[in-house]
Amino acid sequence: MTLALQARELFFIYRGAHGDVPALRGLSLDVGEAEVVSLLGPSGSGKSTLLALAGGFARPSSGELTVVGNPPGRELAAARRRSIGIVRQHYHRTLPPELSAEEVVALPVRLLGRYGKDERRRVAELLRAAGLKRRAGARPHELSGGEQQRVAVCAALAKRPRLVLADEPTGELDPRSTATVVELLLGLAHQDGAAALIVTHDPTVAEATERTIHMRDGRLAAEGTTRPVLILDENGWVRLPRRLREEAGLSERVRAHASWGKVELVADEVVERASVPPPVRLEPEEKRFGAEVALDRVSKTYKRTDSPVVADLTCSFAPELVHVLAGPSGSGKTTLLNLIAGLEHPDAGEIWLGGERIDSLSPDESARWRRRSVGYLSQHSTLAEFLTARENVELALTLRGIGEDEAARRADRWLEWVGLSKLAGRRADRLSGGEQRRVGLARALAPGPRVLLADEPTAHLDRVTGRMIIKLLQTAAHDSGTTVLAASHDPDLVSAADARLVLGSVEAQAPHPDPGRRQRRKAG
Repeated sequence: MTLALQARELFFIYRGAHGDVPALRGLSLDVGEAEVVSLLGPSGSGKSTLLALAGGFARPSSGELTVVGNPPGRELAAARRRSIGIVRQHYHRTLPPELSAEEVVALPVRLLGRYGKDERRRVAELLRAAGLKRRAGARPHELSGGEQQRVAVCAALAKRPRLVLADEPTGELDPRSTATVVELLLGLAHQDGAAALIVTHDPTVAEATERTIHMRDGRLAAEGTTRPVLILDENGWVRLPRRLREEAGLSERVRAHASWGKVELVADEVVERASVPPPVRLEPEEKRFGAEVALDRVSKTYKRTDSPVVADLTCSFAPELVHVLAGPSGSGKTTLLNLIAGLEHPDAGEIWLGGERIDSLSPDESARWRRRSVGYLSQHSTLAEFLTARENVELALTLRGIGEDEAARRADRWLEWVGLSKLAGRRADRLSGGEQRRVGLARALAPGPRVLLADEPTAHLDRVTGRMIIKLLQTAAHDSGTTVLAASHDPDLVSAADARLVLGSVEAQAPHPDPGRRQRRKAG
């Protein structure tokens, strides 16, 4: 069988001044020509590292790798330009803002020095297949998230690659946009006879592919979707999924009992289920009142669009709860978070947070108010990569005027709270995506904000890590008293929320805010 990708005993180690971190540990994998394979695994299991090696952006530390017939090095870099299509998870970062959708799709073939009649026809066919024929002249900022990702898929396939490498291509999309992008990607790959290796955390994406492989700790762990079969490699290594270990109460040591056709693993010492230590609650004078956040007839329209992103919205968010802002891509979730954070001003209406009206604050006043009252958690890593986990948290506290000793104490306490005390001294760029998200959460909560704003806090995470983040958000709200407002497509987070606001729905309407509530409480 002709192979699009062949890896044998592949190792990759990230070198650093604070220690080496292995990402791949003897991985072996074959992807056949025209075969579509989805790659699942927890954050930090080595999936994105494998794609980086397959794309020629890095070389393995040891082992053998052949991609579309080329070994790592200059030959693979040249093959990437000709024969490998790449779809990145952060599509909005990869689309040149000054180009139209048609020009973005045409760019890969133009860079190869080709753009004749056949290439123009190819670009037009791709845009038509993606449902973007009428949007061909639109710039990326004029497109919705789903449309931008479809443009990125078309661009990756414009040169008719032999292999497509896709890293979380639907991680930032709602379910409807996800289905559209997956259908487009797989349909076009099949039409061109291209192989595809798709890294994903989404089981619905995996179910659409011909073959599903699971990675764990830099090795292949299992194959299959609904009931994956564990893989025993040539050296006898097998990886037990975290869910199985937790259900069985397995610690670091097990006893193995073998009989013909069966190996039974018995816990040498059953571990107790871990519980999240509650954070320190806010002081009594910082207690909440009726509506922690309230919007009164708020509207926001951007100059680049004709219709408002937020239109005459009135709603309120009760204190010490987890609130989820739901709705399809482009419905205004991120815009609403930016308005509540004072990063943008509404065209009309009033916004109140903690009894203060914040919609008309000056930039300097908004910055001071945010430092005092708001924490923020992004779906992307915003950590300083050259700092350790502890230093990142300490930096956020120092910028808020907290002394060195207190900042160190809080950083250690909150890193322990998110389960990362053992990694406090590791540089941020050596942490997995899930670990970075937890450091970001510790950094956001360490100053003791009244409100935590979280933009897709579980995006790009495996389900187990996502649920860990959800549990931490619930604990932050219910035990420490921080009101959580999260924009999310994640059904697990939506179902776990105490309250939901579905933008564009009647559920978005709520009683008008009462700006005088704070004064009456003080008087009482």
